[in-house]
Amino acid sequence: MIKKKIFLLLTIALLSIFSTAEAKVFIDLSAPALKKIPIAVQDFKNLGTEPVSPEEAARIRNELLDALTSDIRFTNLFTILDKASFLEDAQKAGLAPEEINFKDWRTIGADTLVKGGFTVEKDKLTVEIRFFDCIKEVQLVGKKYIGSAKNPRRVIHYFADQVYEELTGRRGIYTTKLLFASDKGGNKEIFVADFDGKNATQITRNRSINLSPQWSPDGSRMLYVSYKKGTPSLYMLDLKTGKDTVISAKPGINIGGRFSPDGTKIALTLSIDRSAELYLFDFNTNEYKRLTDNYGIDVSPSWSPDGTKLAFVSDTSGNPHIFVLDLPTGNLKRLTFNGKYNSSPAWSPDGKTIAFSRSDSGRFNIWVMRPDGSNLTQITFEGNNRSPSWSPDSRYIVYSYTSRGNSSLFIMQADGSGQQKLDTGIGNEKSPAWSPFIQ
Repeated sequence: MIKKKIFLLLTIALLSIFSTAEAKVFIDLSAPALKKIPIAVQDFKNLGTEPVSPEEAARIRNELLDALTSDIRFTNLFTILDKASFLEDAQKAGLAPEEINFKDWRTIGADTLVKGGFTVEKDKLTVEIRFFDCIKEVQLVGKKYIGSAKNPRRVIHYFADQVYEELTGRRGIYTTKLLFASDKGGNKEIFVADFDGKNATQITRNRSINLSPQWSPDGSRMLYVSYKKGTPSLYMLDLKTGKDTVISAKPGINIGGRFSPDGTKIALTLSIDRSAELYLFDFNTNEYKRLTDNYGIDVSPSWSPDGTKLAFVSDTSGNPHIFVLDLPTGNLKRLTFNGKYNSSPAWSPDGKTIAFSRSDSGRFNIWVMRPDGSNLTQITFEGNNRSPSWSPDSRYIVYSYTSRGNSSLFIMQADGSGQQKLDTGIGNEKSPAWSPFIQ
């Protein structure tokens, strides 16, 4: 269970808005060749007068800097300059625009600059961060935040969101979260972490088997499958209050729960009749509607962003393949025709792409295709890769990578480039689910 205090570890309070540039700088993310911007990231300056141990100050400074450089690198928009080339001492330099010698920064090749400082009062962390255009000698973003000294990284994620939006005009994903399952502690439990895998926290503790976590559209609740009562049932956990509710516990299996985009329905698989079929559960009526009726196994529903279609897996044609069901008409279309086993379809939030896993020889890889089945493309080629889940801006995919019996979470761009492992500190992570934008 995520306790309320976890969500309040960072209570971001906008205390002041400093001067900003008159015109925003926009970067076209769709450009075929995106030139990276040289950026200088200066060490954080301790601005406090309250007594704090050198060790604690160093820890906070290092965590702030590590999170900032990591987030900047993840944007794929910047080239971070070596701080050995910097001409000024961060601990002696000022943060305000009038205190900056922009010529010195341009001399070392910096087109942009980030400077910041912090103060600590008991558990209260105040961080001031500024982002500058060294060419025009103007400040683009300047904010002051209040957070917890126990979790400095969250402050940086909020700042990274604002810088990303300033440069691209699009909302950043740096304050989003990941759900995943792990059996590293002996039981398979559900965890939540920041988008980069840090600050992982266990949220189920029933010492049973818990699977397939999925977010509600507003990020406040989680669907998951649990065997804590002996059979696979579908539960909903309120991530703010910790209230756990049984959604479906019918005889047989109750799996694959996915919220509709408007949050009023859940698509799931039940085996109350002769085989595993797709159903809709309606929160308003508490009634179930059967969607498929065949002798095959229909599982893993994924909603289209407009809520009119479901991609899912069925073995009615022999091997498991991806199908799409049009909900208003009931029309069914098969999308995949190759591969021995196709599984875990995931519809991108922009509606343009479906990611899924395919196995031809026992190992799975991630593939993508358009919603009509065209432009089929393999985007991973090593290891065993399953359970793709999209970032809310449709630019990234998180997935489970297994090698030599150990599973880890990886993130890559939508075209398969930039693959990187996430270090959650938990181990053997599976079934990741990327959150929506969280308010």
